[in-house]
Amino acid sequence: MNMNLMEAYSHCEIITQTYSSSFYQAFSYLPKKQRRAIWAVYAFCREIDNLVDEEGTPEAEKQLRVEAFLRKMEGAQRGEWPREAMWTALCDVFDTYEMEWQPFYEMLEGQASDLRFQQPQTLEEAERYCYLVAGTVGLMILPILAPHATQALREDAVKLGIAMQWTNILRDVREDLGRERLYLPRDLMEKFGVTAEDLMRGAVTPQWRQLAALLTERAERCYREGMQSVASYPLASRLPLLAAGEIYREILREIVRRDYDVFGVRAFVPPLRKKELLHRLFLRAPHLAATSQEAALS
Repeated sequence: MNMNLMEAYSHCEIITQTYSSSFYQAFSYLPKKQRRAIWAVYAFCREIDNLVDEEGTPEAEKQLRVEAFLRKMEGAQRGEWPREAMWTALCDVFDTYEMEWQPFYEMLEGQASDLRFQQPQTLEEAERYCYLVAGTVGLMILPILAPHATQALREDAVKLGIAMQWTNILRDVREDLGRERLYLPRDLMEKFGVTAEDLMRGAVTPQWRQLAALLTERAERCYREGMQSVASYPLASRLPLLAAGEIYREILREIVRRDYDVFGVRAFVPPLRKKELLHRLFLRAPHLAATSQEAALS
């Protein structure tokens, strides 16, 4: 590996470690080649997210940046890769694995929709958004984790991403409202009698708890479906995938423990609890732990 490529992957590693310690920790158990590829995919997603959510930048300027990013993607697909660190690493990933461009474009579509944001009217619309901004990640990294994956494995990878996005939506309700975005389905808010004003006030009403409980169960079902096929992954990929799912699922459990009060301190998984979760995974599947620890040292 030449120096430029090593530096490109180091850049992606720093981005992953900086913005998502949970994601970084979970996939650190992969063999070096695979975890580097995961960093590159994460850096791609993070760059789009930063384009859309950068505070203080006018919406028109954000739109221009998204369009410029799209042109870079189209160039890369033609083999004209931008000479920037993230793109250099991602080029190597596409050269190494049987990657598909569609989920990358769909990710951009989902993130860009926030620039012309409209609250989803139905659960189906909200879940479509979850697919675009998170389910696609499952499809992006699947060729890295499980080459030649079956259709069932693809569907479960999408489900796990959707579960994580439902977790984000519940955790970040008030923060998103501060950006004038509300990802909760309008029809369910009306059904349970929850208003945007209630949410802005941080009112943990019985109506909010009912709505949040319903969406929590939706997320839990997606977690169960998303991780039901872990045994179908190559051995070295199983523990990292379980770790990623369980660490994020713990955020959802923390929301439940708080009785759905997501309006104060942001729900998160403290480092000690992450260690406990990983320890339990090691005890449940010691052969996976041994395989992943060996891979991480490779």
